[in-house]
Amino acid sequence: MKSFKIQLFTALALAIVFVLSGCSQKEVQTLPAFTLTPFSADEYVSSVDNFVIVLDASSSMDKPYMENKKFDMATQIVSRINRTLPELGQNGALRSFGHSPAISDKNTVLFYGMEQYATYALGEKLKMISEPGGTSALHTALTASGQEELASVYGKTAVIIISDGQPEFSLESPITLKTAQALKDQYGPELCYYPVLVGDDEKGAVLMDDIARIGECGFVSNADNLLTNAGMAGFVEDVFLAPKPAPPVAAPAPTEIKGLNEQGVWVVEDTHFDFDESIIKPAAFEYLDHIAEIMQAYPDMQVQVQGHTDSIGTKAYNDALSMRRAQAVKTYLVNKGVQKERLSLEGFGFSKPVASNNTAEGRALNRRVELHRK
Repeated sequence: MKSFKIQLFTALALAIVFVLSGCSQKEVQTLPAFTLTPFSADEYVSSVDNFVIVLDASSSMDKPYMENKKFDMATQIVSRINRTLPELGQNGALRSFGHSPAISDKNTVLFYGMEQYATYALGEKLKMISEPGGTSALHTALTASGQEELASVYGKTAVIIISDGQPEFSLESPITLKTAQALKDQYGPELCYYPVLVGDDEKGAVLMDDIARIGECGFVSNADNLLTNAGMAGFVEDVFLAPKPAPPVAAPAPTEIKGLNEQGVWVVEDTHFDFDESIIKPAAFEYLDHIAEIMQAYPDMQVQVQGHTDSIGTKAYNDALSMRRAQAVKTYLVNKGVQKERLSLEGFGFSKPVASNNTAEGRALNRRVELHRK
């Protein structure tokens, strides 16, 4: 009989262990498996300068939703954001509100940042937020963010709020919305809200929608979607990333551009002006068109347009005439699509001849315009 009782007790104990183990396994399995979608730093840049993840760890998050604790879903979302997001020099922070007294006796705690984002560091700090409890003091967390982590940074900031949207006891959503609005007013268009609703509470959904509208530049997401691979990848890309712009085409060396001499100067031979004239001759049009095409192909190129004259007449008159000739060439190039800010003017009068002013041929060569790459 004694042996039978021992066997019965053992069987019951094993059955209990099996049931508990099965429930635990079932709970873990309900969260979708995660396959990382890589985002290469070679292809993306950060679209934000700073981000703050505000994690709801209050007692309402200890309740089940779709066979999982809402707290487990929320922490898993933070973990998956952290694993997906590439380190691109942005600043990051992780703040929670609520949580068990065993974690902290404060109703909001900044666990990580504000500092240059590092995947490992944020992941280690996330582990410290291990147990929910306490009240849903979202408004307290937002106020603290404005006073602490956001007070020392500048630029575009994303505030990601992961919560079920449950109110703090008798405090209804207006106090939360008032605080969210105050933070938005403080940081202006640079701050955007990206609430993530965990669960299906109708009032919580309304609160998350209202917060996103206050931000004006963010959007609401659902935890169910973010726990899918595609949903997480899309969220990270939309909130944090922008395609890396193509590198600017470097301006070629002077010898690589048709028409430039060894000094990197365009000498428009067919722009030799008639005596006392600043009208461009039609023979120069094709060459100036070529220069306009080159400048449009290399938008970083800056050019100084220099006008010159022969030696007949006074210095003052020829200085003014040389400026009129330079202006005529600039106007032509601007009319061909070159931004006027890229073209500066200089008039040298007869101070820089390239030929003798004692002959008609030499004076004709001196009545010219040169374009110098800066």
